[in-house]
Amino acid sequence: MERLGHITHNAVAVQSYYLLRFIRNETPLSHLFFTDDLILYARAHMGQAEVIDSILLEFGKFSGHKVNRRKTSIYFSPNTTDELQQAISSRLDFQHVSCLGKYLSVPVIHKRTLRFYYNFILEKMRGHLTGWAAQSLSLAGRLTLAKSVLSAIPMYFMQSTMLPK
Repeated sequence: MERLGHITHNAVAVQSYYLLRFIRNETPLSHLFFTDDLILYARAHMGQAEVIDSILLEFGKFSGHKVNRRKTSIYFSPNTTDELQQAISSRLDFQHVSCLGKYLSVPVIHKRTLRFYYNFILEKMRGHLTGWAAQSLSLAGRLTLAKSVLSAIPMYFMQSTMLPK
């Protein structure tokens, strides 16, 4: 995976692969590594699709690993035309999706975050509380459990996401 990072950085250095800036005046990104997964960010352009394909092929030559194209998803900005989405998806042979879903239980959100997107955190906490109330724990035991476990649930999600007020 480190080699894949080097290949991507080299493509950025020679300006064949462009960094993507999500927020004005913030650090641009080309990729993110997660455990054994990778997210590549690129402009919706056929030239960028070809660079991505060459990066993945070069990685395969060095590592002996192949990208499982059936398991690989591609997400496009709503501003991308249908024709361009189809052309890039066909070129890379990736499955086009309208939502990336969740990664490690954290939703991958493609637009402005709204409070209701995170209702699942409250539901998860409520589920724990009702389960504990039915158990034969004393009030002090339930309070201790609530303080330790319930505080950890939102903290997990706040490590990677800024929750709305």
